Amino acid sequence: MAQPVRIGFLSPYSSIYPGMVPGTISGFYSGIPERYHGLFHIVPEYIGQGGEKTVLEAVHKLIGFHRVDMLAGVISYRALPGLVPAIEKHGRPALFFDAGEYLPYPHPLSDVIFCNSFQLWQSQSALGEWAHREFGEKGAVVMPIYDAGYHLQSAFRQGAVTAGAEALDLHVLPYRPGGSQVTEAIGEVFSALEQARVSFVHAVFCGTEAREFLHAFTQSGLKGKVPLVVTAHMASDEILGEMGNLDMALYSASLWRPGAQDDANMAFIRNVRDFAHQKPDFYTLLGYEAGLLFSQLIPECEGRDWEAVKVKMSQETVAGPRGIRSFCMAPSAPCPAVDIEKIILGSNGPQPLVIGQGMPLPYNHAVYETIHRENISGWQNPYLCV
Repeated sequence: MAQPVRIGFLSPYSSIYPGMVPGTISGFYSGIPERYHGLFHIVPEYIGQGGEKTVLEAVHKLIGFHRVDMLAGVISYRALPGLVPAIEKHGRPALFFDAGEYLPYPHPLSDVIFCNSFQLWQSQSALGEWAHREFGEKGAVVMPIYDAGYHLQSAFRQGAVTAGAEALDLHVLPYRPGGSQVTEAIGEVFSALEQARVSFVHAVFCGTEAREFLHAFTQSGLKGKVPLVVTAHMASDEILGEMGNLDMALYSASLWRPGAQDDANMAFIRNVRDFAHQKPDFYTLLGYEAGLLFSQLIPECEGRDWEAVKVKMSQETVAGPRGIRSFCMAPSAPCPAVDIEKIILGSNGPQPLVIGQGMPLPYNHAVYETIHRENISGWQNPYLCV
């Protein structure tokens, strides 16, 4: 076996997805033939909640002290610009993962930095376009300060604008230190939505707050009268798996269906089960797609030909559960498929039904500049890392 490739892995903390980092890493190995597992050695480095200063210090430690060959990890796009000089000086490629809380930068930051994003923003854009076409003027978006600081609501709003929306109410719940961000404030918001006679409600919440919002919505006068549209995260098994008793319907957009029976998804589930003995989530999927990529880089990694590795990372695609994926957001990169789903919550658990196809956003769309320019929150932690 050739000398192992040491991959420094930037590892944030997530109370919402405690298995975020181990899941991504197990997905990575699940995508690589077992006989080559020894070729890749992961060196984790803790970065807390992923602020730029902490991430940069971790990068310097991994490069200067641990002498890693490459960099990877879960970080926010907001931390990327400050990392470019250190990574380019290192002369090795880096591959970062994210949920898709931010759109990529309109212009490439570096030709040695690659990303594998779940692209939540794509599902939000498609969902906004669909919701306006389906339910009309005027919808409303409800969210806490945390979720409002990312591009998710911006992508939804711009999607609705694409479909012709002229009015979209935004309700940001006030921050309440030490208490629930939902239960004390949501009643007033629901009353305002009823008075405004909104055509639909789009909820942007995560973790415990997502569950609190869904419970509160079922107790409001909106249930059964106003369609509820939620983010892909709110429609995930991690959230809805515990909400089967709500007896309601909601709508969402899916970038990956865990229960899909196609060959690529079945192979993914089987490989993760055999290697990690776990049920995969979308972080496992991100790691798995990276593993498929590195399976195509084995000759170059064995020969430690980093220039060839960088070239192939910029050119290669993989065919996985999300279809054809590339690892740089060039204008020619394949856009994801987006399923619009109606989800019935009843005694049998969540029952999703695909009712349409969403329209993904091309990677050279002018709206990228607009959204980056209007979002000034500065949230540096990766989404769900709280």
